[in-house]
Amino acid sequence: MATFGRYEILDKLGEGAMGVVYRARDASLGRVVALKMLSADLGGEEELHQRFQREAEAIGRLSHPNIVTVYDVGEASGQLYMAMELLEGDDLRSLIEKRAAIALADRVRILLQICTGLAYAHSRGVVHRDIKPANILVGSDGRAKILDFGLARVSARSTITRRGVILGTPDYMAPEQAMGKGVDRRSDVFSAGAVFYEFLTLEKPFKGKTLHAVLYQIISDDPEPVLTVNPEVPVRLASIVHRMLRKDPDLRYGAMEEVARDLSDIHAALRGSGGRSTLPVPAAPVSEETRARVRDRVAQGRALLDAGQADRAVAEMKDALRLDPSAEDAADLLWRAGRKLHDGRSAAPALDPESERRVTDLLARAAPGGAEGDMRSAVAELVLIAPDDPRVTDLLRERSGRHRR
Repeated sequence: MATFGRYEILDKLGEGAMGVVYRARDASLGRVVALKMLSADLGGEEELHQRFQREAEAIGRLSHPNIVTVYDVGEASGQLYMAMELLEGDDLRSLIEKRAAIALADRVRILLQICTGLAYAHSRGVVHRDIKPANILVGSDGRAKILDFGLARVSARSTITRRGVILGTPDYMAPEQAMGKGVDRRSDVFSAGAVFYEFLTLEKPFKGKTLHAVLYQIISDDPEPVLTVNPEVPVRLASIVHRMLRKDPDLRYGAMEEVARDLSDIHAALRGSGGRSTLPVPAAPVSEETRARVRDRVAQGRALLDAGQADRAVAEMKDALRLDPSAEDAADLLWRAGRKLHDGRSAAPALDPESERRVTDLLARAAPGGAEGDMRSAVAELVLIAPDDPRVTDLLRERSGRHRR
């Protein structure tokens, strides 16, 4: 059996641009790991050595349930390696390609976990730079894990780029990254939005047949509206994805925490709707003190709902679910309070005059008969600025019907 340092090589798991990954056994601990080593034919390139070291440094600083765990980093026989937890499950690329039957609530839970893992990495100064479906694995326990921080940039240090080479996977990279400009956590927001788009619609947001065509679309074109591709996606969820995919970083979500907050509200509503889960829900450790606080908030929320204060009950339950996302009583009460609040509103909130003029203009641009690219752009903006407007809902239904024919 081949060995590498204290590791016994069992078999080869895969190979990427930077490294080869083996299933290996740590002889000193008896633990089976995923052992990643810099490819032998790249070993002579000092720049790639540096990049591999940066990957080790970046991921070694991270400890989070939604990020792959690194056990050991080092060098043996002049070759750099990382020993990581060996994960069993399917990556999002595989789940998308086989069109896996996953309930919407479970899809949103996976997206929420991706947000949580990325938000943690960003809080430690690490930008992933290569978020894509193949780098998100859903384990047999239903938990999502972010893999391969090989292109991660540690904010406190200068970036390393190879002349003439764009780092990252073109289909999901942010416009500023495609143009060779500096990246930050908002670039990961865009890439995550592209992954979310595909996971919810089973179609890529940018579908050029060549590298240059894809890059042009990323920089210049808006993707087909989510609700045109998959009308079953809730409008609010679609608006989150489109906001993540804004070309201008200043118009996107500023942080993954903000995306997570909006997704958590949708996830709680979906769970409270009675939909069956198709994936196991990993247990999250919650202290008894936190559970007691949640019980108090649920009791207060019930009292508020009984008193006709559905809006305050909704706010209380959102806070309760942030403390304990698995609190079924809180999710159920949030759903009931939300429905009561919605039923009590005869119409969507009135728009201010300037917004109304903008919506009217966009509705005209999105009407049948115009240029398809202009129509798609108008619909994408409408979903962002007026997702609850019945005129927008009717338009999306009409477009989805035309699209399916």
